[in-house]
Amino acid sequence: MRRLVLTLFLLLVLAGGYTAYWLVLAHQLEAGLGPWAEAQRAAGLTVAWQSVAVEGFPASFRLRFSAASAAGDRPVRFSAAAPLLVAKARPWNLRQWRLSAPQGAGATLPEEASGCDSAAADGSISLGRGRSTVIDLSLRDLAGNGLAAGLRIAGAEARLELPDRPPASHLDAGITAAVRLSDVTLPKAVPAFGKEVETLSLALTVKGALPPGKLRDALAAWRQDGGTVELTDGSLHWGALTLDASGTLALDDQLQPIGALTATIENQNAIVDAAVASGNLRAADAGLVKIVLGLLAKPGADGKKRLTVPVSLQNERLYLGPAKIAALPRIGWE
Repeated sequence: MRRLVLTLFLLLVLAGGYTAYWLVLAHQLEAGLGPWAEAQRAAGLTVAWQSVAVEGFPASFRLRFSAASAAGDRPVRFSAAAPLLVAKARPWNLRQWRLSAPQGAGATLPEEASGCDSAAADGSISLGRGRSTVIDLSLRDLAGNGLAAGLRIAGAEARLELPDRPPASHLDAGITAAVRLSDVTLPKAVPAFGKEVETLSLALTVKGALPPGKLRDALAAWRQDGGTVELTDGSLHWGALTLDASGTLALDDQLQPIGALTATIENQNAIVDAAVASGNLRAADAGLVKIVLGLLAKPGADGKKRLTVPVSLQNERLYLGPAKIAALPRIGWE
């Protein structure tokens, strides 16, 4: 009997100690949100919410933010908001948080008067200590608005890795990002391609540090220091067209994109037809271009012919080998 009483007493002590630990830590988490938001504002990101509640006792910490929002200027001016944002972590691992926006979320580009709303969003944040901070997001049922009205995306996944310290030189990796879109419906059909994009995937690494200050000045300094973007994996499946690309991108002295890539393309004739439809290639030249590219294409293991060709960006033009395929829109970076 005495042993049972002692066991119950020890359990009560442990339960009381854990409860006190949870309550103290919950208070510290809530009290630290204000200083954290101020630190983000100093870094150029404005984070706000209408109210926050700390829940989840005893198995977790769950922060419920109502009317959560974020706004910033990099890489472009943007704002994002969610009616409800929930962040959840285990008491023994506060460096790993699960995120969810069960009522959906939206993002806008104010200067472009366009945006996108998601029916639901989930994700996670792994806070690095001596290693990169990793942010994963998964969005479902996205719909464009404003200038993007008519755009539909069934699913979007993104990953962002932020180093624990800025790159020391242009040779060092900074931000690493990857995004995958699936079942995309464009507002309008593109000649030779249609309006249904099966998949689009991009994985890239920004090398070199982007200094603080106005975006245009920061990009100029990053370029001057030799900053580049390494596209490690780019793939597109759009109708009959399948494309895989990788290479290096940078900025010219006008801060416009330049780059040298290598692309492997299946059904390259669709690109030629699209270039004719957009006015970037004369119809009279299209036949010869198709013949030349067709001769360069080689059959793969599955018997399908694929073309491996250099792709370049320069002087605000996109080139497939020596052929100009498209004019690129000028970026203001303001």
